[in-house]
Amino acid sequence: MKKFTKGLCCVLVSLLGAVCFAACGGGEEKKEPETPAEEKVLMIGDSLFDLWKPACYTDLAGAENLTNIAVGGTTSNYWVNSIKMVVAQAPTEIVISIGTNNIADLHQSGQEAAEGEKGIQELLEVLHDNCPDAHLYLLTINICGESIRWENREEIRTCNRLMRAYCETLDWAEMVETETAFYNDTNYDEKPAAEYFVNDYLHFSAKGYQVLTGIVRSALGLDAE
Repeated sequence: MKKFTKGLCCVLVSLLGAVCFAACGGGEEKKEPETPAEEKVLMIGDSLFDLWKPACYTDLAGAENLTNIAVGGTTSNYWVNSIKMVVAQAPTEIVISIGTNNIADLHQSGQEAAEGEKGIQELLEVLHDNCPDAHLYLLTINICGESIRWENREEIRTCNRLMRAYCETLDWAEMVETETAFYNDTNYDEKPAAEYFVNDYLHFSAKGYQVLTGIVRSALGLDAE
């Protein structure tokens, strides 16, 4: 009986020791450090990027795992509603060209395009909520000579001004300046240089995309030494 009691005590002592060891963290397995997310640059937006698809991969050489899913004619609300398509790409950097169609096609004011329901500010917030580790680069709406956009240039400038102020409050998004990039002078009361556009005075010529390439490469730091 004494031998049985002694054996039982030894078992209990061993079990108690194991419980204490586990409670103190001694039984936990070491966790392997998490693998950093693979870098991926994603381009979203309207025809400015959609028509760039054949050449952007060469023009933006050096951008990690570059993917362009832009759709011509889209507005900010399209991309708010298409957030799952963006999330599926698992981007670490998102370059965005949007807003001109909000003003020209949806007839929104500059303030509505920037701050309205499913406007550009909401789009940035939705992108950040769903891709919290991605850094966002928002192109300003460029001034072009196409009739309805030229007539609405003050609304475009208002939208850009509001979005600049908004992005200045964020550490996960920044503005990329294109508003006056397609002028050869500083007389912004006149239309920009026609050489940067095709006949519709809206979409870019090869020379226009040359300028845009330099702007986006600089924003992404692709040519930094």
